[in-house]
This record gives sequence, structure tokens and C-alpha cells, in this order.
Amino acid sequence: MPQNVPLDIPFEVRISPDVEAANARHMKWLRAEGFVTSAPNAERYLTWAVAELAGRFHPDAFGDDLELGIQGQTFYFFFDDLFDSHLGRDPLAAYALCREMAALARQNPDSPSVKPTFPLARLWLDHWERLRQGMSTAWRERAARHWEQYFLTYVTEAVNRKAGLVLDMNRYMALRRLAIGVEGVLDTAERCGGFEAPPEVHESTLVREIREITAEVVILTNDLHSLEKDMANGEADNAVLLLRRERGCSQEEAVGLLRDMIHRRIDRFQRLSARVHELCAALGLSPRQREGTHRFLDANRACMRGNYDWSRATGRYSRIGVEHVRRSPRIEDTIASHTDG
Repeated sequence: MPQNVPLDIPFEVRISPDVEAANARHMKWLRAEGFVTSAPNAERYLTWAVAELAGRFHPDAFGDDLELGIQGQTFYFFFDDLFDSHLGRDPLAAYALCREMAALARQNPDSPSVKPTFPLARLWLDHWERLRQGMSTAWRERAARHWEQYFLTYVTEAVNRKAGLVLDMNRYMALRRLAIGVEGVLDTAERCGGFEAPPEVHESTLVREIREITAEVVILTNDLHSLEKDMANGEADNAVLLLRRERGCSQEEAVGLLRDMIHRRIDRFQRLSARVHELCAALGLSPRQREGTHRFLDANRACMRGNYDWSRATGRYSRIGVEHVRRSPRIEDTIASHTDG
């Protein structure tokens, strides 16, 4: 089973010790807000181990900060699952929904002109308002841009499915870097961790490539471990399936190629990370700015390692999870837009 395939991701295994308590509070909130309305749906949600994933992404977070990270991961899963329905093949309906989400992300919070029209949008807006608190203008602008790109990429994917377009690996990776949500996870890591890397570090070629590598390692790891779930959904855009088509090889050979792709990216990440101290010196960063920069590197490591450890064990990609998907691609209809009838 692809979920059991081991990978060499040589970063420290870390997880917040507050996961269990934060998850209990989060579950009460989910039920109170109507996002999980029955015992079977709560049980299915808990098998995903969303709180564990957030605890691995944000290992230094506790209390409200960790709950914020869990809330963000819950949104990603619920939002992504919307597009396993007809929305994922209906560009106009996808655009109507994603345009609203992008507008919420880009609007001025001091004079909002867009109001959320469906429950999941209200969940996200609450998350976004909490996420921005205490963060710099540069962080807010960068994070808003990443969210907007994330939302609108779902429209591109719907157009591609409607047109029957089969992407090659290069175009697939470029699109998935926006759709996988890693940029938002890394932004959230700064908020939940109580630090920021300086804007000039984020805009450097070196750190831009580091962020891209992190996203691609998560994409490839996720595609490997979620292969059976994607196949159950009829999802053709999975790196293992793309490699099989491009190379005319077996699934076992494609998995081997994908593992090599991951390990090459990890090696490149290690080489780039070793040069970050040179970047800090060249930019004349203060000790606090250097600390924020190195903590951001650690956030990238936690993202890659945390995603790997979680994805090998989560029930979302297990055989039971695949059976859930075959019955219904999403947990609750109540999270959907009125356009998703």
C-alpha cells in the first residue's frame, strides 16, 4: 500500500505536547459551529488526525496558537473536499465560490466590503482575522497573496478537468505548488510560533527556492500516500499516475522515481540551508532577525517532516478512509455553498 512506502526525510521528529487538549477544545468548537453534526462524522474526522498534523507543523505552539493552527488545517481539508464533488468539474461554479474567497482575502479589513455567504467561508474569515493579529504589514500582504493564489488555483484545476487536459509533470508541479497550501502553512507557522523572518529574506531568491522545495516535497509525499484515495475519487492529477503515463512504467517504478525526486529536493534544501548565514550577513540582519530567519528554516523542516509522519498514519489515506470517500467525498454538506446544490 503506497501509504506505507518509507522516505528519507532526515529532519527531527517534533510535535506540540498540547495536541490532545487543543484538539478537545477544537472538537467542541466544530460541533458548536455545526461543522460536524453527528457521531459518525465526528469519528471520521478524528481518524484524519488533523490536530496531530497541526501539532507537527507547529511544534512550538500551545493553547490558542495551536488551536488556530488546527482550525487552519481543518479548513484546508474541508475546502479541498468540496472540489471532489461536481464543483471540481464545473469552472463557473468553482469560480463563483473561489472569487468570493479571494475577495475576502484581499479586502481591507478596516473597511470590509465582502461578506461570506456560506458556512465554510465564515470559518475561514474567522481564521483569517485571528491569523492577522499582531503580524507585520509585510506578513499580512504576503499571506493575503498566498491565500488568493490558493483559492483561484481551484478554478484552474476545474477548467483543466472540464477540458480533459492532462498536465505534464512540470506544469503539474507549478500548479500544485499554489494549490497544496504549503505557502499558507509556512505563513501560519510564523504566526503560531510568534516570530517572523524579515521581508527581505522572504523575497530573496534563496528563500523563495527553499519555500518551493518544501511545497514540492509535501506535494510528492502527499501524492504517494494519498494515491489510493485519489484513485477512488477518479483524480488523474497525481504525481505517481503522471509518471506512469509519461514514462510508460509500472506503479512500482513510478513510486521509485517519485522517491528519487523527493530525495533530490531534500539534498538541495540542505545545500541551500547551509547558505542562509551568508544571506543574513549580506543583508546585515540583527540578531533577532537572524533568529526569525533560522526559525523559518525550522518551520520548513517541520512542514516536510510533519507531513510525512502524519500522512503515513492518518486514516484519511487508509483503506477505511478510502471506503469513506467512495460513500461520500466530504464529511458534511452543511459546509458547502448554496451554489453546490
